[in-house]
Amino acid sequence: MAQYQTDTKVKGLRIYPTGYYVYYRIDGRRRVMKLANTDILIGVARNKAQKILGEVAQGIDPLEVKKVEADAYTLNQAFELKLEDLFNNNKKCVEMKDGKIDGEPRRMWDRDVKNTLGKMKLESVETGDITKLHIVVSKRAKYQANRVVQLISSVFENSIRLSLVKYNPAKYVKKNPEMQRDRPLTDKEFAEINKQINIIESQTHERHLNSIKYIRLCILTGGRCVSEIGSAKWSDLDGNKLVLEEHKTDYQGKPRVIHLNNQAMAIINSCDRNSETILGVKYPYHTWNKIRKAAGCPDVTFHDLRHNFGTMAGEQMKIEDVKTLMGHKSIKATERYRKTREHIATEEMQNVGNYMQKIMMSN
Repeated sequence: MAQYQTDTKVKGLRIYPTGYYVYYRIDGRRRVMKLANTDILIGVARNKAQKILGEVAQGIDPLEVKKVEADAYTLNQAFELKLEDLFNNNKKCVEMKDGKIDGEPRRMWDRDVKNTLGKMKLESVETGDITKLHIVVSKRAKYQANRVVQLISSVFENSIRLSLVKYNPAKYVKKNPEMQRDRPLTDKEFAEINKQINIIESQTHERHLNSIKYIRLCILTGGRCVSEIGSAKWSDLDGNKLVLEEHKTDYQGKPRVIHLNNQAMAIINSCDRNSETILGVKYPYHTWNKIRKAAGCPDVTFHDLRHNFGTMAGEQMKIEDVKTLMGHKSIKATERYRKTREHIATEEMQNVGNYMQKIMMSN
């Protein structure tokens, strides 16, 4: 190194034209560590040097600690590991070109976490950091802010499983209160969605038609999108039903069975058998997003389609039969589909009123 000055107050601290350096010995070895450039005050450099020398006195080698910290995972890197786990377990992700896994979790991460907390080391992320992010996102969308915290929490849980970190700071973030989602489709919305499916189907390249078929099967069967419809294999097809051995089981712990009507069977029979899964699509995000926006109801989700199926089924059959079709574990989960759609309730109420008035007028 070039010529230096030795600090008179902190032993081992030297000032070079290129910056402040601290010299120390540990385990018989002479070590040197750069503290900062010379654009900081000498007092700040002394405090840094004293902290380093204090660690040395406790038998800690600051250079080794720095090396370990440099090798530690950032939150962004840990997220990529979690995304692989989601993909391997057939969650809401799709594999895009160049082997990159994409889907709603990545879009959420890129929008709210990647450039805020993402570059931080796992060990340095604290509950307060995640809480501040939650507050910021809450100003835009309260429920979305909760989803962001849940995603971060899942990344930490996966990191704990991989022994990358010891605890989950997201677990202690206070989330926004939520009301149970109740987004029934009106007949007009349902008709418009199907209209847009037909329009977009006519404009879609043949290799992307399975995304349309995916959406139609969700509408016709009430199946859960990713874990059931998107994961169904040709080997699961048994006559006019899907027997999902590897996926969500029914109320008795048996394989989940999705019964197929003629319309659903026609769709399945039109699919090419060139992939292990029937549709060869994990999650048709872009196609579905295009359809619901064109239909004028961008907030409708795949689960709303499932809810709509359950509601319509509830108008045609006993609640116990609806429970079987939906694959619910308890009748309580099915009770919500017992509600008659609003326009039918209005018509029935008017019929009752007319009947009562007729009787009253006759006397």
